[in-house]
Amino acid sequence: MKENNIIQLLLVNHSENESVETSNSLRNCGLTLRPKFVTQAELFEKEINKKNYDIILFTANVVDLKIETALNQLKKINSDAAFILLSNESPQSILDFMEQGVTAVIPDEPEELIGLIIKKEYNALKGLRSEHILSKQLEDSEIRCQQLIDSSRDAIAYIHEGMHILSNDPYYKMFGYESREDIEAMPVMDLVSSGDSDKLKESLRHYSEFNKQSLSKSSTSENNPDNALKVKGIKDDGTEFQMKMEFQPASMSGEECIQIIIRNDGINQKAQEKLQEKLATLNSQCQETGLYNRRFFLEYLEETVIDAVNNDNNAYLLYITLDKFIDIKEKLGDINSDQVIVDLAKLIKQTCDENTFLARYESYRFAAIIKTDDEAVALKIAENIRKTIDDHIADVSDKSVTTTCSIGILLINSSTNGSQSSLTYVQRACTQAIEQGGNQIHLHIPDASEMGDKELLKFWSNEITSAIKQHRMFLVFQPFVNLLGEGSENFELFIRLRNEQGDTIFPREFLPPAEASGHSIHIDRWIIAEAMRTLSERIKAGYNNRFIIKLTSASLSDDKVIAWVKHNLERYELKPDSVIFQAKASQVADNLRQTQHLTKQLKHLGCFFSIEHFGSDVNPFTLLKHINVDFLKLDINLVQDISKNADRLTELNEVCAQANELNVQTIVPFVEEAGSLSVIWQSGAHFIQGVFLQEASESLDFDFSSFS
Repeated sequence: MKENNIIQLLLVNHSENESVETSNSLRNCGLTLRPKFVTQAELFEKEINKKNYDIILFTANVVDLKIETALNQLKKINSDAAFILLSNESPQSILDFMEQGVTAVIPDEPEELIGLIIKKEYNALKGLRSEHILSKQLEDSEIRCQQLIDSSRDAIAYIHEGMHILSNDPYYKMFGYESREDIEAMPVMDLVSSGDSDKLKESLRHYSEFNKQSLSKSSTSENNPDNALKVKGIKDDGTEFQMKMEFQPASMSGEECIQIIIRNDGINQKAQEKLQEKLATLNSQCQETGLYNRRFFLEYLEETVIDAVNNDNNAYLLYITLDKFIDIKEKLGDINSDQVIVDLAKLIKQTCDENTFLARYESYRFAAIIKTDDEAVALKIAENIRKTIDDHIADVSDKSVTTTCSIGILLINSSTNGSQSSLTYVQRACTQAIEQGGNQIHLHIPDASEMGDKELLKFWSNEITSAIKQHRMFLVFQPFVNLLGEGSENFELFIRLRNEQGDTIFPREFLPPAEASGHSIHIDRWIIAEAMRTLSERIKAGYNNRFIIKLTSASLSDDKVIAWVKHNLERYELKPDSVIFQAKASQVADNLRQTQHLTKQLKHLGCFFSIEHFGSDVNPFTLLKHINVDFLKLDINLVQDISKNADRLTELNEVCAQANELNVQTIVPFVEEAGSLSVIWQSGAHFIQGVFLQEASESLDFDFSSFS
């Protein structure tokens, strides 16, 4: 399966604009991110319960959300996310924060340092998660090894530095002892005759040396020592018998040791085969219920996910929890409640068909995989299980017991991000069913943040098309004010989308996949038409409005966009100079020749053109040698904290002065407090924009007269 190196990042900041800029800067540092932004305390708890994050990037100025509270909420859900605090703190404060559980405390700049720390913590987190998986696999392996030892008729023991640390029943019985405790911690030399003790000691010494050498370099079969030794054993009563000891390297509880096997040659081939079948059953089945066990289920789930990703063979994953079973266990006790589980396991198995892989996941929880891509089939099986358990009365120890179950369902397809993610999402679906009262089914509907790239493109392609048809796409407006008191009432337009649940989706989520799939051109055309319709209504109502309309890179190279602009100007009887088209500096640079052609045509129509995010690159004015622009909307890196940062103020003044020389008007965005106004005024900038004036909203109400 392809490795997923997308960092799931949760940015916690009072300002969403700052979070957006931070995520963009981190991407510029080479990080592949899937960011989510939280600006309020209640949203933080909701978000961490909804999704497993890799990194929590936290600022200390979020309203009503203390660091201690956030850490406690993460501990409550057993999150392993790295918690990074961006703040300039004293060494003692850093120590206090890290003692509380903060992973790292770093200043909020430079961005390169933040990027390096995130990359380091993400790699450490991946290593930790891999270690947990390997530890679980090792634990399962040792359990299977113990089962193998206990089921074998051969005498098997493990020795470390000449002492027994583990043995099975045939081993201690072969030497006439009554229990394992009698032989464990006993030197192996005590079990052979004095005449063979030197032979055994020498053999073990050679074998131990060979094991150490084999760890550092490969060994061929020619230099392997003979791993079999014929000696006389001594029983507890002093009698001797002939035996052949075989040695193999082994590990027990993390310690290197030697496995000793003394063959029982009396066992026939048929019995050996029967033993192997029994061992296979032990390795794959739950002994109480007869269903597949958790370990075997996880292996099958991994294979199912790989098959879905590589071969498009879809399946459905079910997670079944018996409702309020803790109460039943307290009422009946462990033994009787286990009988209820066994009884219900048989019922569930009878309900499922041959295409259903059913396992006892743990205690009173079951899991199933249904090899089908038909949602109706999976829902029907789940409903049959739910109803069967709901209708059943279990008779245990002269008591009648009834219960219900809650079932989470998840589709496994080509966009699935791995078996662990699948388990997480289906368990959450089951939890939602429980929280809604239990005795019901909940189908997990993935949101965009859970999808792979392929599925994401398909999802947004369908979502954008339906949003336009169902009128779920809408515009919001943010004023920008002329510092010189010029009379027009200016608004910049931003696109928003409502999903079918009524939640607002921001362009940072749907525009990148829309651009990748070619659907951004449809969004641009909708915005142009809707913006000009709204502008026409405003002008007819007596307002002196002017709108900035954003264009994506697809429109910069679209031969038909000018015709669409001209058509809507004529349709709504608008003056061309009431519209300013705007594109990002990076996209203009990537589509320089196409943008050059577009701006000439816009100029011919009488429309204006603006470049946003301007000034952060080296020699930004090089663009203006090729592109005829009327406005420059400056990058946040030029305007953030200018009332406190002298270097940034100097850069701002230089950019504004150079723009004025070229007769290009400048817009200073992200103005969030009154303290910045005086320095912006002195810089020579023409316009200001930001939450200090007004946040973007669906309303066009703003009192421009207060700045005239």
